[in-house]
Amino acid sequence: MKIALCQTQIYDTLEKNLEEICSILRSHSADLYIFPELALTGYGEKLRELVKSEEYFDALQVLKEYAKDKNFLLGAPYLREEKLYNSALLFRDGNFRVVAEKASLFPNLDDTAGFSQGIKREAFSVGLASFYVFICFELRSTELIRRFALQGVDALIFIAQWPKARKAHWEALLPARAIENQTLVLGVNAVGSAFGTPLCGSTRAFSYDGSIIAELKEDIDVITLDLSSFEPKLPYPRRVVFQEPQKILPLDKILSILEKRRRHGEKVVFTNGCFDILHAGHVDYLQKARALGDLLIVGLNSDASVKKIKGETRPINPQEQRAKVLASLSCVDYVVIFDEETPEELIKRIRPDVLVKGADWEEDKIVGASFVKSYGGKVERIPFTYDISTTKIISKFKEA
Repeated sequence: MKIALCQTQIYDTLEKNLEEICSILRSHSADLYIFPELALTGYGEKLRELVKSEEYFDALQVLKEYAKDKNFLLGAPYLREEKLYNSALLFRDGNFRVVAEKASLFPNLDDTAGFSQGIKREAFSVGLASFYVFICFELRSTELIRRFALQGVDALIFIAQWPKARKAHWEALLPARAIENQTLVLGVNAVGSAFGTPLCGSTRAFSYDGSIIAELKEDIDVITLDLSSFEPKLPYPRRVVFQEPQKILPLDKILSILEKRRRHGEKVVFTNGCFDILHAGHVDYLQKARALGDLLIVGLNSDASVKKIKGETRPINPQEQRAKVLASLSCVDYVVIFDEETPEELIKRIRPDVLVKGADWEEDKIVGASFVKSYGGKVERIPFTYDISTTKIISKFKEA
């Protein structure tokens, strides 16, 4: 199983980038070629227009021709449902598919280029080896990488346009990911610049124990690895320990935590509800809410509050149980119980960066919306994917 790590120059034009990619595919032999993040286009402020152009379509057709007898992975912008994603495309069998969308966007770079936060990531295999790919800034997301590494792949691939100013971070984090996940790590970077910022090159591969097995420095070059020669020699079995931090907290404790987390520039998302009988609609809604920031706080109506809103027969489940179920969701960071009929005072104390409600609420009817917008926060209304509610579930039980 031979893998070519291709450290390319990123140019400002699609034509030059395509020429360099095709030149490598013609002149080197490998079972899988790996190119950097946005190797096809580089960064730019007009990527949406480019992706819709005939020029971009023609470039993909050229690459699909090469994919009839070659397998290669490269970074490129991809338009899906009118949203632009910083993606990793796997070309094989005369076609391509998206195997990763960048979920952790780099501030003032990915947004300037018009990218949306990605949600897609899938494992892929070439020969007997299987891989997950991550894109640049995601290298810093330990929890994200760990979750996929545990799915049992042979190597983790990181494609990047990593800046020279933080070269030491790139060279430290790659072996750290290899050591903590006990897996091969392949980091393919670029040379040139992204929006005028010089890139560091330093394409590297690391073994299961974090030792370096291949390296390219700052030159345009290709290095080929034979993966079959790297059998895992682990010092101890990898253990997966489950221990959840305390999530159900009083407001004062949450405010203390937020003060510290905000110092790191983290974006706080808040939503609220009764969540009496947790169902798929709730879970989908909360997952989408969490994707809008770095942590999600759920304000949970207490039993007394629910009775005021829904009547004496509700809630079905007491607040302690409802809170525990909510806290078990990985997308929920903290749960705070409140007694008032509305979360207005809670919102004023928390001051979320993003306030979330369902799309059935008009923005001017959402409690706390005007307050959040007054200091530059955002109000997001999330459409419902599932036609289900606690009330409908209760009605079904009554009918049965």
